[in-house]
Amino acid sequence: MKRYLLLLVLLAIVFPCESRTEGDNVKRERLVYFSFDHHNSMSQCGERYAVRMMEDGRVRVVIDEGFPEEKEFYLDDRSILDELLVIVKSYKMDKYKESYRPRMEIFDGDNWSLNYQYDTKRSVSSGGYMAWPDNYREARHAISDYFKKWRDYQTGVLEIDYFEFTCTNKQGCDLAYSLQRGDEMATVTLRDAQRGVDKRLQVDNAYMKKFNQMANSVRLKDKVYDYVTDDAAATRCTYFVRYNTGDTISGITCYTQYPSNKVTAILEFFNCWVEQ
Repeated sequence: MKRYLLLLVLLAIVFPCESRTEGDNVKRERLVYFSFDHHNSMSQCGERYAVRMMEDGRVRVVIDEGFPEEKEFYLDDRSILDELLVIVKSYKMDKYKESYRPRMEIFDGDNWSLNYQYDTKRSVSSGGYMAWPDNYREARHAISDYFKKWRDYQTGVLEIDYFEFTCTNKQGCDLAYSLQRGDEMATVTLRDAQRGVDKRLQVDNAYMKKFNQMANSVRLKDKVYDYVTDDAAATRCTYFVRYNTGDTISGITCYTQYPSNKVTAILEFFNCWVEQ
């Protein structure tokens, strides 16, 4: 009997301690990634945010991700992730179901998704279509209100400092365009063998912002190598981008008949200067 009582006492001591230790571990978890997306499936209007802890210690923030007015910047401290964790805990997002769906089929409704990951590798994903958790309305407003203060953030905003584009094929197409930010004016260089164009222009630096908006609209910074072909008659295009942070991206696209939306947008952007 005494041994039985002693065993019960030991169990009562050990298990609460284990539970308390596990709880302490959860409290010590910190976010390393957070994303939220709410948009209408028909109009595609809505809001998209993504925050990620980078390997170099910076925090990458994207507001209106995937939209033409997308804004991207880097922070030197992780306080934004800690503040987002407060919202996550306040609205008990860890308890959200993985998927929410309406009982009846609805067309052209709203989609939403929520994804975040802790430094312990534990991750949470939730989302739905025209269905949501009970506190979703309040949680969405809390996220939207939080990111309002970052929409006007300027320091560290990711901007294109230099862009270079080439396009060649065996039918005589041979062109090279570039756009480079300067202290006061940007420099445009244009070479188009077919049209006999070879010139250098000084334009307002504001064109760098316009180019950045165009680049966002066609997802230029996505490192996609698309429409690659072995067809000898294909047109081969390459592009290179350097941002003000020093980050660079490059891409290749090949086509036989129809250029990708990226190539079309680039050609249209530079065409006004080519025709001058």
